[in-house]
Amino acid sequence: MVLTEGTGWGAPALMVRNPAGVSFEVLLDRALDIGWADARGIPLGWRGPRGRASATRYEPAGAGWCQTFGGGLLSTCGLASTGAASTVDGVHHGLHGRVGHLPAENVTWRLVEDRGDLAVSVTGDVVEAALGAPTLRLQRRIVASCVEPTVRVEDVVTNDSSTVAGHMFRHHLNLGYPVVGDGSLVHSMATLVGERNSTAPTDATFPMSLAVASGPSPERVLYGRSPSSEPSGVVEATAPDGSATVRVTYGTDTFPMLVLWRDATAGVNVLGIEPSTSRDSGRAQAERDGEVCWLQPGESRSYRTEVSVR
Repeated sequence: MVLTEGTGWGAPALMVRNPAGVSFEVLLDRALDIGWADARGIPLGWRGPRGRASATRYEPAGAGWCQTFGGGLLSTCGLASTGAASTVDGVHHGLHGRVGHLPAENVTWRLVEDRGDLAVSVTGDVVEAALGAPTLRLQRRIVASCVEPTVRVEDVVTNDSSTVAGHMFRHHLNLGYPVVGDGSLVHSMATLVGERNSTAPTDATFPMSLAVASGPSPERVLYGRSPSSEPSGVVEATAPDGSATVRVTYGTDTFPMLVLWRDATAGVNVLGIEPSTSRDSGRAQAERDGEVCWLQPGESRSYRTEVSVR
């Protein structure tokens, strides 16, 4: 499918209709991210005020990423930087990096056996490269069960260059109404350890009850860490009436940080659940904090995140 009007004009997508599982669209011009998604008639991915925008409209400087951020279930951030814009050694890294606005190549889809059941598999590569900069390759596989509402994203990021490459990465998952609303509950095994733009400990705890503001509301960004003994981190968001729970499971070996983003502004009402390699301060601060992953030539790093509905 190709969109034919508005800011999404020319944007290609692969539609997966999966009645017993999760139905979703794969954004072919945006790193195989997942836009619209639903399961059992329940919308999953939050939709931003702008809606779908073609990757060709991307503004890489500063916070230009926000101009083409339409939401969706998954927005990928990286590969050289995530979080706030910053400049390192004369190289500017815009908000959340470039990868989420790069087109995929070598895209395939097929039916496969996964965990003993039939599933849809979508694969492809995304290459982030520039003259004079390291080349990072993202190999992505999306697996959606055909018998239950579960979709899994498996990523491998490889340094394809001959020099050491700094790497940052995040799965920016975006949930909205009806799962997110007045009285929604958020549970996690993670320990909340701080907030963006604050050095003081946070007073937020799990379970967390959400509210929707009657007007403008400031963003709140929380940082959490899962127990080191646990191979997987888990976050659950339950609808106010208890009719649905979205469960996000991620690997803590390569996603040591959990970022929770909440904008309760009326008409926005979004909850971001974001397994991440770092906090939200951008590449320059991450280097100072030791939160950049340094990949040797040919070295790879794997990531996995699963979304399920019950």
